[in-house]
Amino acid sequence: MTRIELESPLEKRCVQRVEALGGVALKLVLLGVRGFLDRTVILPKRVIFFAEFKRKKLGVVSAQQAVWRRILTLLGFGVYMIETDEQFEAALEREMGR
Repeated sequence: MTRIELESPLEKRCVQRVEALGGVALKLVLLGVRGFLDRTVILPKRVIFFAEFKRKKLGVVSAQQAVWRRILTLLGFGVYMIETDEQFEAALEREMGR
């Protein structure tokens, strides 16, 4: 049986990728707020989007995360559920191309 990677190594690689592009990927902890997404990605040229990292095929989006996804999307931000490096690269390409 193939072992499914934990989300933390994927998240760490994505943070390193953002930093290599001159940006930051902040892990915000909001007091009294549940379900806020894993990373707020801020890149040069005012590119901002949000990423939630999930284990491939096992990750479940909580009700609170779904609410945040809806709020942030309605405000015009990109919100991505990331299970693979390729998905994160696609999110970067989409957001940087805006």
